[in-house]
Amino acid sequence: MPTSFDNKAASLSAMSEHALAAMLRVAVDASPVCISISDMTSPDAPLIFVNKEFCQTTGYGPHEVIGRNCRFLQGEGTNRDTVSQMRAAIEKREPISVEMMNYRRSGQPFLNRLELAPVFNPALGIDAYVGVQRDITEFRATEATRREREKMEALGRLASGFSHELNNLLQPIMIYGKLLSTSPEVRDAEFTEQMGTIVDCATAAGDVTAKVLRFARSGVASTHPEPISQRLGEAIRMASRLLPAGVSLEVIGLAELERLCTVDSADLLQVFGNLFRNASDAMNGEGRIRVTAFIEGSTLSLSVSDTGPGVPLHVISRLFEPFFSTKPPGQGTGLGLSTAYGIVHGWGGSIAVQNRAGSGAEFILSIPLQQNTEHSEIEPPWHASF
Repeated sequence: MPTSFDNKAASLSAMSEHALAAMLRVAVDASPVCISISDMTSPDAPLIFVNKEFCQTTGYGPHEVIGRNCRFLQGEGTNRDTVSQMRAAIEKREPISVEMMNYRRSGQPFLNRLELAPVFNPALGIDAYVGVQRDITEFRATEATRREREKMEALGRLASGFSHELNNLLQPIMIYGKLLSTSPEVRDAEFTEQMGTIVDCATAAGDVTAKVLRFARSGVASTHPEPISQRLGEAIRMASRLLPAGVSLEVIGLAELERLCTVDSADLLQVFGNLFRNASDAMNGEGRIRVTAFIEGSTLSLSVSDTGPGVPLHVISRLFEPFFSTKPPGQGTGLGLSTAYGIVHGWGGSIAVQNRAGSGAEFILSIPLQQNTEHSEIEPPWHASF
């Protein structure tokens, strides 16, 4: 006795080729993924079909893409090596799966997961490529966030170990340094300033180790408000001691900053220390660093620029990643700029890098200022919230 399934199968087999083709077209058009077909028998392999999802994802209408090669989706950020791989596979009529940066009609970039498969039937005169595409921008962003969280958890575990060991080594340096700097023999000697520098740096290093765990856990400390110029100036002065003799430092606009900030001094020293060290390494120990500070509206803007060669374009997007370093193995941990990034974002601010028109790199910090609701006669009505 025929079953319901047998009846449906018989119905499908009896369906005319025209009706089946129409049903398949409706199904493809309703697909939740982008589907396109390119005609390989025509010059430049133009598109001869795109489904609705393709149009919704890219922003182009069918009349704007039919008859064009799909390279119109490519742009400045599209990896040329990936494009070369695609061309090589197409020439050999092989399937290929790639991820590449594409651009919508509006100019907005999106990460595209593209799978191409050849469709070849000499008897029917068919020579085409079917493309299946997915916008995986959000998926990759979520994945990157998860990896970043895992890295920070690993960094937290690492920090808890080395901060304890480093503090044990710093204690005798600070104790004996203070004893020596206060003794009459040393106080009157010509190296009094050098002894003071040893004590200051050891003290600051102790503060830094105490803050590493907080950075890894995205915590933010609160300290007594002080003028921005005073606290920034102290951090810049301390960080400048890390610079080699061949690097000069110029500070602009700092003295005019009269508002208060509650940022922790060790955090500031870490940020400027890492930025200065990065700039010095980029200039091979010879050049100039310029720090510019100003307040615009409710934002404190800081610029740290150098006279080095700038940042290679393929590196900029990864510059703040933990453990990423352009230095040879053993010459860099890859944690300096990622540490600065984490601290600045912990303040509620942002940090970015760009290449200057002439030469050199420029790091731009934008830090929000928070209005103080408790006015007093001795404090200005603004506090930096970082």
